[in-house]
Amino acid sequence: MRRNNRRNDPNDILGLNELLDSWMEMMSMVNQLEPTTQRPIKEKSNNPMSYEDREKDIAFTIDMPGVVKKDINIEVEDHFIKVSADSNGRNYNYTRRFKPKVDVESAVATFKNGVLDIVVKKIEEKKGKKVSIK
Repeated sequence: MRRNNRRNDPNDILGLNELLDSWMEMMSMVNQLEPTTQRPIKEKSNNPMSYEDREKDIAFTIDMPGVVKKDINIEVEDHFIKVSADSNGRNYNYTRRFKPKVDVESAVATFKNGVLDIVVKKIEEKKGKKVSIK
């Protein structure tokens, strides 16, 4: 790591600039590492729940390490999904609202290696009909 000589800088309170430089350098190294998983990264966030609004369905992926499948509860309604689990001392509660109306009966969930995937089909909005005059 590089060290900047900022001891004489009156704006550098207790070496915070040097600490920040070191942290930024470390983060750039971490970002250059290749991911070890084949799962595509959909969004960068601290939230372990990702959401993907696709053409015909909506997909959710939730990281839930340490959870047992039987302890997961999933509720799907027209415009929201709620996932909760209390397993091995780990508590998870996620709720996500979304605009498109979904077919709650079409919801399919899979759980493998601590990752919960849920796919719900959208309900096609009924479009108007052009009426011809006889």
